[in-house]
Amino acid sequence: MKTVHVAPFYAPVIGGVEEVVKRVAEHMVRRGYDVYVVTYNRLRHGGVGSLPRYEVVNGVHVIRLRPDFIWSHGSYSSELPVVIRELKPDIVHVHVWRHPHVFQIARLKNSLKFKAFLHGHAPFHRFSQLDVISLFYHHLVDLSGVKFLNLYDIYIALTPYEAKKISYLGFDRDRVVVIPNGVEEDKCNINNAVRNEYQILYLGRISRSKNLKLLIKSMEYVNKEVKDPELVLAGPDEGMIKDLTVYAKEKNLKIRYLGVVSEDEKHKLYLQSYVHALPSLYEPFGITLLEAARHGLPSIITGFGGQQYVAPPDIASFWAKPTPKGFAEGLIKLLTDKSLWKKLSENAVKWSKNFLWDMILLRYEELYKKFQ
Repeated sequence: MKTVHVAPFYAPVIGGVEEVVKRVAEHMVRRGYDVYVVTYNRLRHGGVGSLPRYEVVNGVHVIRLRPDFIWSHGSYSSELPVVIRELKPDIVHVHVWRHPHVFQIARLKNSLKFKAFLHGHAPFHRFSQLDVISLFYHHLVDLSGVKFLNLYDIYIALTPYEAKKISYLGFDRDRVVVIPNGVEEDKCNINNAVRNEYQILYLGRISRSKNLKLLIKSMEYVNKEVKDPELVLAGPDEGMIKDLTVYAKEKNLKIRYLGVVSEDEKHKLYLQSYVHALPSLYEPFGITLLEAARHGLPSIITGFGGQQYVAPPDIASFWAKPTPKGFAEGLIKLLTDKSLWKKLSENAVKWSKNFLWDMILLRYEELYKKFQ
């Protein structure tokens, strides 16, 4: 059976969606499927045409299209219908609702007679997380794109929250399948972890959507109540780190930026830190919450969205108000209340076992088999 993933980005681009596409694609290769990933020849910022047009990576055939035009993380390529016709797929697994390729694939579905899955990845961010153009585009697509949405056989939602959101747009709830993202089984002995009791970790993209200004400003309050706290930031910078570090220096805050870190470095950071902070007002999912939980590291979250499903408050996280003072109060609570920390640490490890990749990937395999 030939399956084709259509996604905005693919490795070597780093991100949550990219990780899911890679995991599912490579798993189905191991199961004997003929798997292609069709994506765009660009990086998140620039780099148009800088990657190979075609290559095979771990058994997955990767085709990168020339984008006719791009904006933010969006791309459009008139090559896509041509490539899909040439591939003659049995299943097309489309990633990220509202992207132009969602509508291009929907138009091809009936004539080429393939099954189509739409994997939305929950792009329902708040106004403060978006620029004006993106916000207008989201509203326009949600109002006018329902007829294309309903051409898909299945909608894959990351969380029950996303399943409700897509049903509100008019998609049949009976055709929505909830399959969360996964986390790797970690063999490290967390009982031997040597933690810095004053280290707070943020791991992810340094971008506007992550609400990092809230985290930085909350550190001003933490600084007054906790001895020598340090905030460690790790992840790809999307043009914000300079302003954040300048602000931190002006306020005499101890902040360290590590840039993009390797998988081994990530493990060490999770084991060295005492609190994992995710200040986003809305997260489609929040994979770092699961990674932190696997390492027995409690998280502090705010807002509403996937983060409350992935790291339920009072089980794997502490929910704080989305204000500098409110978020700081949560940080201070986790840094100073040892019994609360211990409870959340233990419960987080247990909760994360529900999301191991070995189990999650079997659900994709079962879904594919239903449409053979």
